[in-house]
Amino acid sequence: MGKLAALGVAVACSLLLTSITVSPPIVAGDWARLDAVGKYIPNLIAYAWPSYELQVSLWLGLMLALWWLFRTPTARHIPNIPNAANKYTLPLLVTLILLGFGLRLYSLNRLPLLIDEIGFAARAADILHGQHIPIFAPGHNGNPSVFSWLLAGLMSVFGQNIFAARLVSLGFGTLCIPAAYALGRSWWSRRLGLVAAAFLATYPAHVHFSRLALYNIVDPFFALLALALLVRALRGGRVAAFAWVGIWAGIAQYFYHGSRLVPVLIAVYLVFHFVTAKNRNPKSTPILKGILVTGFTFALVSLPRFAPMLTANLPFTGNLEGIRLPADFGANAVRAFLAWVGEPDVSPFWLGRSTLLPLLALFAAGAGLLICLRRLRDPRSVTLLAAVLLTSLFGGVIWPAAPLYVRYMTAVPAIVLLVALPFEYIFKRGTDVSLTAQQSALTKRAALLLITLIIVQGAILSLQHTNEAYMRVPAGLWESDTLARAAAQLPDGVEARLKVSYAFGEAERVTIADYIAFYGQRRAVSITK
Repeated sequence: MGKLAALGVAVACSLLLTSITVSPPIVAGDWARLDAVGKYIPNLIAYAWPSYELQVSLWLGLMLALWWLFRTPTARHIPNIPNAANKYTLPLLVTLILLGFGLRLYSLNRLPLLIDEIGFAARAADILHGQHIPIFAPGHNGNPSVFSWLLAGLMSVFGQNIFAARLVSLGFGTLCIPAAYALGRSWWSRRLGLVAAAFLATYPAHVHFSRLALYNIVDPFFALLALALLVRALRGGRVAAFAWVGIWAGIAQYFYHGSRLVPVLIAVYLVFHFVTAKNRNPKSTPILKGILVTGFTFALVSLPRFAPMLTANLPFTGNLEGIRLPADFGANAVRAFLAWVGEPDVSPFWLGRSTLLPLLALFAAGAGLLICLRRLRDPRSVTLLAAVLLTSLFGGVIWPAAPLYVRYMTAVPAIVLLVALPFEYIFKRGTDVSLTAQQSALTKRAALLLITLIIVQGAILSLQHTNEAYMRVPAGLWESDTLARAAAQLPDGVEARLKVSYAFGEAERVTIADYIAFYGQRRAVSITK
């Protein structure tokens, strides 16, 4: 297949997927609503074609066509000359991945499903029981159905249970660890990449949200890859590398709406890359061509996801809550920024008293922030500062409440680099010729000790948080889980009549129909006290 044919296939697959996504009647909200007398009536959409197999085939066709279009001839492989640094990198990285996986797997299904988890998982159960909605069409709360579709795939293998519903988050949360290494290595060095991966492996917030069936933990993986490849593309000037920057950034858009910041950060990096003195006159024909290719691949990959926002009249965020601003806008803005230094989480997802950043990591990130402020001519520094600023703004100020720690997972690429950055400079200082051998050795040992303490503190807090979250689950949510399990055992089509206690709150009333659907399938539900 020639390049022109590959281009035609990629465009055709993207347009067909977009047409499939916007053509059916779209319900951008819940599929089962509470009526005036407290009864939930299932509302399934009669949309039986095209099949999921066809949609997946079109998406795979799009990816393969883009790969073929931008593939490069295989170059002769010249192995690296082994050295002490390379020798231990892979074993250390594998150890960190296994440590991070173990922390995330621990107590994966101990908590009941929480609010939005119930919505995503219920849509997945609907898919298993014949609900046909295009993969990229709005589903739970107006978000893309991609995440629920992935959940449905795993639930079809492991059953309709909490463990299966959280496997997607477990997988992508673990994959973020090597992706953090790739970003750190690309932007600075192999050493910084290892420190970034070590921090993320035990970062309590990332560990916790990797145990929940929430899509917030998925798009940071693709953001890490896109940003890592961006710097490599600029260094090498290869169009193929730029193409994959756009592809990874485009796939990130399938999940949490915070991923809108990924193309913004890419743009910030590119602008400051070219305005610095050494890059004002780039050799730039290949690079400028690569930037255009980045935009082209991003548009093709993300078009099926963005098109329904227009046809369904969704806000720019793609989330129905995006149309609401907080009443206390000013105070909300302050709380959003104070989250970085200890403002407590106000959401029902964190369920703990620990802060967004543990104390030692906070000190390291603060030092990294100061380094960036002193190097504003470095596009890396400006991009990290922009990531913190924009995450705080869009993660708190324009949303109904702040702070919600889960929204700050958008800033994972910036967080891991800010925490690791001071150690890069400490180790460089440790090799300074002005230092004696003894001073250099002491500097490196102190840095290694602090890195170890950050890892140990993170691991301990991650384990402690599991128990604390368990104890802070509202009684009504445990009751909701018990009732949903029992109601799911009723014969198909039989109404679930629930008698609930006074601990069964308004949030549980809103989500109980979805909870029952998650364990079984949709049915009418009535509630009395």
